[in-house]
Amino acid sequence: MTVQNIIDIGATDTWEGKTFVEKDLGTNALGMSVNATEPGGEAPFWHRHAKLEELYVFLEGTGEFALGDEVLPIGPGSVVRAGQDVWHAFRCLPDSAVPLKWLCVRSAGVPLAEVGKDAELDRERPFPWNA
Repeated sequence: MTVQNIIDIGATDTWEGKTFVEKDLGTNALGMSVNATEPGGEAPFWHRHAKLEELYVFLEGTGEFALGDEVLPIGPGSVVRAGQDVWHAFRCLPDSAVPLKWLCVRSAGVPLAEVGKDAELDRERPFPWNA
């Protein structure tokens, strides 16, 4: 018998901040968060991962995604891959009609428990949109 888990993350208009869902689902090697950032809001810091690979799937709002030295426009339907050791950050444009809403899916190809906390943060590096 196959065991499957299901949770309800609610409609996107109920999302606030960041919520990790993998513990509620009992996943092994795959993690996901549901996210919302208000217009004018941005990531609290640059970050990168040594082992994890992340996919950002944007559903609503407009923004920019800094991936290394590149700044990419993002909006509904944009999917951005942040590979290992690539610094990245994002923002919701101040004139976005709605908050930026997205899913962040991450995996390292091994159980997440083996990966642990592998994020490196840079709180001092300025964002390109603030330079």
